[in-house]
Amino acid sequence: MNRASSSTPRAVAHSLSRKVVRARPFSCTLRCRAAAAEATAETHDIVVIGGGPAGCTLAAALGERRLGYRVNKSQLTSCQPFCTASNTAISSTHKVTLLEASSMAKLADWALSPGEYSNRVSSITAENVAFLSGQSHWHRYIGVWGHLDATRARGIEEMQVWDGLSDARITFNSPTLDSHDPFSPQSAIPIASTSSTRSPNIALMATLVENLNLQRACMRVLEGAKNFDLVDNKKVLSITSDASGWPVIEVGSGVEGEPTRKVRARLLIGADGFNSPVKTYSNIESFGWAYNNQGLVASLHISPAEMGIGMTTAWQRFLPEGPIAFLPLSDTASSLVWSTTPELAKAIKQLPLELMTRLVNSAFTLPYSSLSSFLSLLTSVNRPTDSELSDSLEALVAPLEAASLYEVDSIPEESPPKIESIQPGSVAAFPLRLSHVDSYLGMPRGGNDLRTALVGDAAHTIHPLAGQGLNMGLGDIQSLVKTLETAVQNGGDVGSYNSLKSYPRARYIPNHALLSACDHLASLYGSQLSPVVWARSTGLEIINELDSVKALLMGGAGAKTKGRGAGAWGLVADGIESVGQGVRMAKMVGGMALGQVMNRFGGRLAGRR
Repeated sequence: MNRASSSTPRAVAHSLSRKVVRARPFSCTLRCRAAAAEATAETHDIVVIGGGPAGCTLAAALGERRLGYRVNKSQLTSCQPFCTASNTAISSTHKVTLLEASSMAKLADWALSPGEYSNRVSSITAENVAFLSGQSHWHRYIGVWGHLDATRARGIEEMQVWDGLSDARITFNSPTLDSHDPFSPQSAIPIASTSSTRSPNIALMATLVENLNLQRACMRVLEGAKNFDLVDNKKVLSITSDASGWPVIEVGSGVEGEPTRKVRARLLIGADGFNSPVKTYSNIESFGWAYNNQGLVASLHISPAEMGIGMTTAWQRFLPEGPIAFLPLSDTASSLVWSTTPELAKAIKQLPLELMTRLVNSAFTLPYSSLSSFLSLLTSVNRPTDSELSDSLEALVAPLEAASLYEVDSIPEESPPKIESIQPGSVAAFPLRLSHVDSYLGMPRGGNDLRTALVGDAAHTIHPLAGQGLNMGLGDIQSLVKTLETAVQNGGDVGSYNSLKSYPRARYIPNHALLSACDHLASLYGSQLSPVVWARSTGLEIINELDSVKALLMGGAGAKTKGRGAGAWGLVADGIESVGQGVRMAKMVGGMALGQVMNRFGGRLAGRR
């Protein structure tokens, strides 16, 4: 990235943006008339809006960290020298409040029948597992990971990613990682041991977790925490400023005549998604665009004959319409994330579950020419009946079945286990977009600090192809909490712009680089032009043969517990394209040695770490 063009967040945002994407209008002057007289606002130190995975994790981090709300003192010996005991004076002067529009009681009661899974799943990198488990370099208290239901998560040892047009492939696996990393989170993850095929001595690249499982774990951490207040089942009705510039949040049911509650915040943090009321109150713009894609999700059940086979491997095939991913959750279940056009997403959702199951299997195994012909039928004006569609798909799949590709002893390594069924009620779709705000902090107004900050999807949204959405938010949370700790330790005001400005300095550029890289990958694999397909396929195959390069890439992408830099996905995107183009150019000019091509790429890799 050109440093000259990235000197300010706004300049960086403009370097990526095609147009301004504004959040859904939110009236910061909306008033719900209450029968009772207007209540006096309660003053809290830190107010977090949004009880999703990011908001719950932030509340847990603030509640368990050195801001001092709940500490297991038996952990202090093992934590040294990375942490010290909580300061009760800090605890008594900093109150944290979590505001959520829906009922959080559902998390305590959350329970699905055995074998059933939620369709919203996140991949948590090893670096963020270390943060959640309290084993990262600077964070030892949060302890969320120990409250997860370990039977409902799956450690990933390998990733198989391939081109749907050329079948060029790259494989990332645990032996590529540094098995001697002293901060390996393996001891904190009994989760993956539930796999019947996992080696106990192999480090994990990531762990797949249902979002609700993570949220419930965070709330368990906060049970009984002092100086923590949960306000749920209440909508944000307005956000205004008082005379000193502090934000005042009014919450209530939104029903006329019902009482409301006002909370005055020293610091207001928006973990409230793309349509963030905090972002709107702060007059922060978002730059980016909507993709012509929707993310189709579902919970999958695996054929009993194949239970456990390949179920510590994440599989992703890049199709021109968008990538399709198979993300294992247990020996018998997996999560589907299929990025495709809105028309196809709608058509696929309308299929009977039995036919949809066969289509998902085919999307991982059929040659694209055959798959494309079937997808065209789904969106045609004269769409065939479900029975006719079933016959058409059967005719395409029959040659593969005749070759016994789905028999247990002959399952090809390049495809995931066969799906037996799709969980009823689990199929859903959501729009995909790229966005990045021009600032993570509200800028001072009229001589007063605005006292607002954004984290997670409120600050940025990303294409799901790399599974980095929640990981970016967790990175924001780590940085923001560390910033707040520094302010408290120095006797500063946690809401002042000067106390907070190190947070965007640490996060904006890395997040922007990741957004840009994933957008580049989506564009690169959306092309069917022969030169582009050839270049990306050649680059992918060459990088796949270089374990040292893959180790650097995965380390930078968070597959190790110690971060190696945020540019790894950019290097993946650039490397796939530039290495392939380099080989092509070498052939045109008489044959540059492969070593020279890779030396040039290696130099770029070293320079961007």
